[in-house]
Amino acid sequence: MKKRAFLLTSLSLIFSLGLNVISPVHARTLIPTDFRFFGSGYGHGVGMSQIGARGQALESKTAVEILNYYYPGTAVTAFPDNQLIRVNIANLISSVTFNAVGSIGEIRLYQGDIPLSESPEPFGIYPGDTTALFTNFAGNVVPALSSPTAKYAAINPAPAWTLRWDSATTTALLTNGATATQYKYGQIVFKSVTNLLSSYLAVTNTLRLHDEYLYGLGEVPSSWPAAALEAQAIAARTYALGKLSRLRDECDCNIYNTTVDQNFVGYAKETEAIYGIKWREAVDRTFVDENNALVVTLEGKPIQAFYFSSSGGVTQNVVDVWGSPLPYLTGVPDPWSLDPTINRRYALWSRFVPQSAMAQAFLLPNVVSFTINSRTQTGSISSITAISNTGATTTLTGELFRARVKLPSTWIHNTKAIVKLPFIAKECLPDIVERSNYCLI
Repeated sequence: MKKRAFLLTSLSLIFSLGLNVISPVHARTLIPTDFRFFGSGYGHGVGMSQIGARGQALESKTAVEILNYYYPGTAVTAFPDNQLIRVNIANLISSVTFNAVGSIGEIRLYQGDIPLSESPEPFGIYPGDTTALFTNFAGNVVPALSSPTAKYAAINPAPAWTLRWDSATTTALLTNGATATQYKYGQIVFKSVTNLLSSYLAVTNTLRLHDEYLYGLGEVPSSWPAAALEAQAIAARTYALGKLSRLRDECDCNIYNTTVDQNFVGYAKETEAIYGIKWREAVDRTFVDENNALVVTLEGKPIQAFYFSSSGGVTQNVVDVWGSPLPYLTGVPDPWSLDPTINRRYALWSRFVPQSAMAQAFLLPNVVSFTINSRTQTGSISSITAISNTGATTTLTGELFRARVKLPSTWIHNTKAIVKLPFIAKECLPDIVERSNYCLI
C-alpha cells in the first residue's frame, strides 16, 4: 500500500446502557469520518411485527391468533368499513401527468373538488388517448390536454380539478417525474395547496376503504402465507379507519400513500405476476359482507393498529417510543424477527453513517463521540447524547436519532468509530499505537 494512502481504523465497543465511542483523550483531536452501527430489526417496533406474523403463519397460527398476540386484550370483530378514504398519491410537486390505460373508454374532467358521490355535468369528456398535464400556478391548477387525434383549446386555471374514468375498461396512469403508477378505482383530484411559504400541487385518489383501497396496499409480499396476509389486511383496515376523522390540510388527504402511513401502490399490487391474486383473495377473506369487515377493536372501537417490519426480538411498549401509553401496545416476545431464515435482511444488519449525517442529526459542527444514556426494556436505544470537539452536546430520543440518520431500527448492538489517518512515520498521536502502515486507535 502507498505510504500516503488512507486506511480505515476502528474502535469496536459493545455497550449495555452507555458508551463513549472515542475516549476523552482523543475526543479533542480525532474526528471520526464515519460511524458503523450493528443491530437488528426494521421500523419503530410498535404493534404487529410483519415478520413475526409471517413466522407465526408458518407455524399454522390463524390471522386472529396473530393479531390477538401482537395487540393483547383486543378482539377481532365485524365493523363497518364502507367509507371513502382520500389517499395522497403525490404531494409537494409542481406538475403531474395523467393518462388513461385501456383500449376503450373515456375520461371526464370536472372543475373543482367534486365529492365522489356527486355526478354533476363534467367540464369536458375526452377520448381515452388524451394526456392531461396538471401544473400548479399561483394557487391554481392549470390543465393542459393533448391527443394524437384531437386538438384542445387552452383551459383557464382553477383551484382544483377532478378526473374520473370507467374502471371496468380503463385504469389511470399517473406520472410524477420518473415514477408512473396505475390506479383503477375511484377518482383523482388535483388541488393547489398553500402553506406559509408557497403553493404546491397535492394529488389524491378517493376510493372505497372496504376493498378498493386495501387491494392496492403493498405492505408485505403477496407470496407470504395466507394467515399473514389476512392479518396484514385486518391491521391495515383498522389503521385506515382511525385516519378517517380528519382531512389533513397539508396533503388534502386522510392518509398518505407512503410508510408515513401505509404503502399504497395502486393497481400494481393486484396485477403482480402469480401472487397478485393471492393478496386480493386474502383481503376478500376478511370481509363479513359488502359493508362490514374484520377489524381489531377494543371496547367496540377500532384500535390504533400500528405495525412495522421486524424487531430486535421483543416488540416495543408504545410509551417508550412515543410517550403515551396504550394497553394493547405493549412489548411481546418476537423471536421470529431474529430468525435469518425468514428475516434475511434485518435479523442482523450493519450500516455506515458518515460524519456529516451524524453532525446534522445532532445539530453539531461535528461528532467526536456519543453516549447511549438509556435503553428500553427491549434493549433498544431510548436516549443518546453526542459531543463535538468544541464540547457542545445534544441529546436525542432513540427514535428521533434513528429517523435522522436513517438506521433500520433503534435495536443497536454495537458500533465502530472509523478514523481515516494518513500514515507519516513517527507522527502517530500520543496514546495511539503505530501498526505497520497506519495509526490504530
